[in-house]
Amino acid sequence: MGDEPVEHDPRDGEAARREDSNAWPDATLRRPALDPAIPRVARDLLRARGDLLAPGAPRSRPGLLPARGERRETTVTNAVTGLSTALFVAVVGSTPWAVGVLVFQQPVGWQSAAGRYGLLLAELIVAVTAVVFGTRIARFGEVRVEAEAARAARIYRGRYLTHADLDPRARVLLLRAQDAVDTINSAEIVRADLIDEPATSTLLAEQEWQIALAVREQARLRALRSRLAEPSPHSPAAKLLDDHRQAARAADQSIANRVTALERYAAEISRADAAYRDWRQHAAVVELTGAHLDMLARTAADEHGITELDALTQRARILRESFTEPED
Repeated sequence: MGDEPVEHDPRDGEAARREDSNAWPDATLRRPALDPAIPRVARDLLRARGDLLAPGAPRSRPGLLPARGERRETTVTNAVTGLSTALFVAVVGSTPWAVGVLVFQQPVGWQSAAGRYGLLLAELIVAVTAVVFGTRIARFGEVRVEAEAARAARIYRGRYLTHADLDPRARVLLLRAQDAVDTINSAEIVRADLIDEPATSTLLAEQEWQIALAVREQARLRALRSRLAEPSPHSPAAKLLDDHRQAARAADQSIANRVTALERYAAEISRADAAYRDWRQHAAVVELTGAHLDMLARTAADEHGITELDALTQRARILRESFTEPED
């Protein structure tokens, strides 16, 4: 029996074209996807300055003050202190000269010298303050941070993926994976070391990176398929392209299943986290049980005290009635 041509439903071709298209709701990634083998310092820089990773991204205008709050505050404080000191010295040094002008119409020798030296010292303080201020900016300012981040971006190019490296469909899957990873890492049971936090973080970082690589490859192949002209029905090219699309659908389903498994883990972590919070709340309530039992035991003493007070109240009433004239 000879091989008969396979009949293709025209709707299959249309469905395949829709599958290869980018008509998916877009999503914004939580962060760049980073190779976990990158050193931690470089990963922190790349994650903090993700705007420098995208191809052709405009360089942000660096600030003149240190990026970190403590260094920023120290730099400004030092500058204000230096300028205030210079102003104080200038005023103190010029005061004898001003007094001499007002009293004697012209300052005596020592007054002129005091004014000149005071102004000279003030200028020196201003110059030193400017040098120190500029040095701290050069050493700790955002210019340095941006330069280090840009350098890390060049060194580790190819070991991170950004929004521009993926199509909308790939971004949706990677965003789901990042949300699941964030849910797990933010759980109290993870931060309380009830789960091996370092091992979990390492595993999750590897999972996120592998998912990112897989969806990037799928996005690349989708882009290549979308550029092809649709072959004639029943042609060898049509059959081969259909095989490619079936393989792509299988790969898509496989990575989607992996993301779903990660989300199941995150959901279980969330449930365990909720149970842990309930347990802690219950333990906190249990700690108050003894105090409440003691308080309840003291109610017997309250009953005895009430009886004594009622007896005294009755005696007072009898005494009051003894001073009251009986009515006719």
